[in-house]
Amino acid sequence: YSVSYMYGYNFVLLIQIINWMKLNFRSVTLLIVGLLFTSVSIAQHNNSFAGIRFGGALPMGEFASHEFGTGGYALLGKSFGAEAAWFINPKIGFGIDLSMNTFNFASGFYAEDYKEHEPSFTKIELLSSPYKLYTIMAGAYYKMNILPRFNSTFKLMGGMMQAQTPDQFYGVDAFMTGKLTFWKTGSLDRNYALLTGASLEYQLYDKVTLLLQADFTYSEMAFTYLRGNSSYVDYMQMPVFRLQPGINIHF
Repeated sequence: YSVSYMYGYNFVLLIQIINWMKLNFRSVTLLIVGLLFTSVSIAQHNNSFAGIRFGGALPMGEFASHEFGTGGYALLGKSFGAEAAWFINPKIGFGIDLSMNTFNFASGFYAEDYKEHEPSFTKIELLSSPYKLYTIMAGAYYKMNILPRFNSTFKLMGGMMQAQTPDQFYGVDAFMTGKLTFWKTGSLDRNYALLTGASLEYQLYDKVTLLLQADFTYSEMAFTYLRGNSSYVDYMQMPVFRLQPGINIHF
């Protein structure tokens, strides 16, 4: 009872502090990690683990759309993640999930669509950096045994996402005016995010498991750009599906 109470108290406190204060991404990270590590000394079970994952990240919805003016033109990306959870009994635990994700920009498709919507441009060449997404999540885990060496873990988490849009260089052949070049500087935004996921795990050794993990993350961003002496905001929904093999070390 005391262990469950301690975890419940820590996460209620976390939610209250985030609601009361406007914290930046680094502050939220330090807060979540600090609360979890204050509990590790009193609540460890054999299912507790720390692990890493690396795999693919699929942008979805508006983030991946090629709809000019609203779509993000994001391509299939790469994701690297780290995760740790502390279990208070054989089935229930609490933990953190960190991820770094990059998505290339569909420069060729965007340049073609741009030219269609700007008749004065006869040719557009575009160089673009990738989208960059970072997440820090905290939440609850539920483990379920399937076979003697196989089990599955489900999680529901909340936290923060930080997203940066690409820096882009344009080379344009324009009717009447000739060649033009200009930059579009990327924008950075942070917002609350949700994550749900499941993994299929195989116990390779007593303290080592291999796994295949599927996660879905969702957040909405508001990217601010400068246009001359004014600015404008692009709103974008950023759902991402990640499929990652990984390894867990249990303690």
